[in-house]
Amino acid sequence: MNPYKILNIDDGAEKRDVVQAAALALRQRRYSAREVAMAQKELLHPVSSAAHQFLQVVELKPFMERVTFEYPKTPRLSDLKRLSIFDEAL
Repeated sequence: MNPYKILNIDDGAEKRDVVQAAALALRQRRYSAREVAMAQKELLHPVSSAAHQFLQVVELKPFMERVTFEYPKTPRLSDLKRLSIFDEAL
């Protein structure tokens, strides 16, 4: 949940701005009243507000571009080498 997106405000918003944005978000009804209330509560609490400000600063897009979600080819049984204690050349 991104409270800044729900309330449509910047990360430097003051308490008054958060309350006004919550009232406006309730009138617009794009999000449920519960989501708006949770976003307002998160931004009015000093510790969670600082955490959300930090998370907004961290840009994850460059890291996500490097991540591949392809799984390596699964080896077939015939591709596997047989190990045995009776092999001559170890």
